[in-house]
Amino acid sequence: MLTLDYPIQRKAEEILAAARTKWNAGSGLVIVLDPKTGRILADARDPAFDPNEFSKEKDFGIFLNPTNESSYELGSVMKPITMAGGLEEKLVTPETTYNDTGEVKIGSFTIRNFDGNAYHTTTMTQALEKSLNTGVVFVARLLGKKKQEEYLRAFGFGAKTGVDLPGEVAGDLSNLKSGRDSDFATASFGQGIAVTPIQLAAAMGAIANNGVLMKPYAVDKITDDSGNAVAHSPQSVRQVISQATAETLTKMLVSVVKNGYEDRAGVKGYFVAGKTGTAQVPKKGGRGYSDAVTHTFVGYAPAFDPRFLILLQLNEPSGNRFAANTLTPVFHDLAEFILHYYEVPPDEK
Repeated sequence: MLTLDYPIQRKAEEILAAARTKWNAGSGLVIVLDPKTGRILADARDPAFDPNEFSKEKDFGIFLNPTNESSYELGSVMKPITMAGGLEEKLVTPETTYNDTGEVKIGSFTIRNFDGNAYHTTTMTQALEKSLNTGVVFVARLLGKKKQEEYLRAFGFGAKTGVDLPGEVAGDLSNLKSGRDSDFATASFGQGIAVTPIQLAAAMGAIANNGVLMKPYAVDKITDDSGNAVAHSPQSVRQVISQATAETLTKMLVSVVKNGYEDRAGVKGYFVAGKTGTAQVPKKGGRGYSDAVTHTFVGYAPAFDPRFLILLQLNEPSGNRFAANTLTPVFHDLAEFILHYYEVPPDEK
């Protein structure tokens, strides 16, 4: 017996197919999980295959589940993880400011904001709202390379989650072995390192779950021919950040949804927390980046007592450069469906 919730799974597949068609994306996926337990409520991908006619498939790659069998550079959805470290170590608060000049120079390397703009005196909350690369580089430098990597690993990156799905890969943090300042700076906003979607969902789930990382799982129970059942129970992995830090960061991510995307991801009557990411796709052979992008959105609701977390991904969409435009309405539609399906009462006046 799987943990999948059939109506949520069907709705996720429907919404994903529509989004992939609209943006002419090469592929996409949706993960819905309960951040309090790690139960996977939906695991949808497009394109997929018909299990009743699997022998007709010519491309064996279609049988891989990108949820846990492939990794990618995730982009700005990593920013809340970097910010979590800074908050937990009491190096920054939501109101801490820095001077955003629009770029950061590290030796011969220059990191710029995605829009090339400078916002001058900027708070940490505004850095997340505007998704400023310079803001999280500021936090990463305060953390230092050792602590930054410690938090990445504490959130589960660079190691398998242990999810009960076949073929899981561990992602890749090997770029940090170089010790280069520039590699740690880009890692702060999700570039130069690779993660699996299930790792990212679990990591953001820890923020939603008062700082506790849960092991994701898809099998609810196993029943043998004699009717003997073995149930699977939720398993906590570790306390990554304090409950206070998780609550502070959730408030910041609620502000991101309200102020960062013209509230397109929000659902009327509910506090919603979330973050987008637009990542450049590395060129084959690992030298530089192509013009293609990967769009990701991760969000949870109700923000302060979440019933679910949604991760959305579109690979190589066309027609719009940023996930803030392609995936926020998709998140809204699926989140609204689940809130109504679970009959969750509104929590925002």
